[in-house]
Amino acid sequence: MIQLLIAILAAAALVVIFKSRERKNPSAWRARELPSNVDISDAPQQDPAAPAEENELDHSEINRSYRIADMHFARGDFKEAEKYFIKVLALHEQHPEALNRLGVIYIHQNNPGRAEIIFRKLFSVTQKEPAYYCNYGRCLYNQGRLAEAIEAYENAVKLDCTRPSRFVSIGQIYYEQKEYEKAHGYFCRALELDPQNFEYLSLTAELAELVGDNERLIKSLKKILEIDPYNESAKERLAKLVIPDPDQGSI
Repeated sequence: MIQLLIAILAAAALVVIFKSRERKNPSAWRARELPSNVDISDAPQQDPAAPAEENELDHSEINRSYRIADMHFARGDFKEAEKYFIKVLALHEQHPEALNRLGVIYIHQNNPGRAEIIFRKLFSVTQKEPAYYCNYGRCLYNQGRLAEAIEAYENAVKLDCTRPSRFVSIGQIYYEQKEYEKAHGYFCRALELDPQNFEYLSLTAELAELVGDNERLIKSLKKILEIDPYNESAKERLAKLVIPDPDQGSI
């Protein structure tokens, strides 16, 4: 009888200890279950003003899954990376970089519709990262939504105007729309940030020629020849331009 009583008391003590550990670290128990491979584009949107409580997140599992996803992403193995980024988001649906990279994967997979859903989810979490707007701009560009793509890139520029590639992206869209004056302005802004960039110089020269601005064309061609004195194309184009000589008087 005494042995039976001792056994009952010991069992009760184990239950109390188990419950106590579960309350202190609830996510540790959930981490043993693999999340379902759901399509997160169909997942309900969580209110960004009400993020998950810190004690509800299993950070060790989130970080582990993200590292694996990032490794596959860096290798260009997007199929495996997608699987692990989805796992990260199943554990923490507001993980911004997982959302961003998943969107990039869908762009690479030529699935801009799904990428757009992911980026919209991302912007419900944060609107402070210019790179996210650039990626979203590419997503919209791939759908032929050029005006919206320009707006996305403009948002990136508002947050960080130090990257010339962002001005080039806008300039290229205007170039495709044959709005050459606007395109030239953006390429010039890119050139201001990277004045030795030969590609930007060539583009500004081409656009200056398209809009008939000989003064800007001559300036661009001369700059090209400073960097590449043996550029025959620039020499020929410069030679064809009529450059008035202010010291030459009339006969």
